[in-house]
Amino acid sequence: MIPIAYWRNRKLYTRLIGSRCKKCGAEYYPPVKVCKKCGSVEIEEKEMPKTGTIVSFTKLTEPPVDFKDYAPVYLAMIRLDNGILVLGQLADAESEEIKIGAKVMATIRKWTEDGQSGIIYYGYKFKII
Repeated sequence: MIPIAYWRNRKLYTRLIGSRCKKCGAEYYPPVKVCKKCGSVEIEEKEMPKTGTIVSFTKLTEPPVDFKDYAPVYLAMIRLDNGILVLGQLADAESEEIKIGAKVMATIRKWTEDGQSGIIYYGYKFKII
């Protein structure tokens, strides 16, 4: 059975969808319903930039069960080009390439696969550019 929640929310997994306050212009990721800066509820959906810079990273040698086949897993705090900080998994990167200050770009990659149904789940990860 296909998980309905994943498919209904797939744009949140495959695109960096945040929000922007129409009143003061503040941007948020993940999306908010009330502006933390001015309290306005006049919020619109906004796609975040696909590029940014690594500000911190870590290597998981024993990742969660669903990611054990991909060990080691690299996670990074990334400052997008609009200043928003996001946490993301790094893909297609060798350990010597991963450095603070490295430029990255969001890309769509396989996250996991449901062994019973064979459904593949996709989402964004970041690759070094």
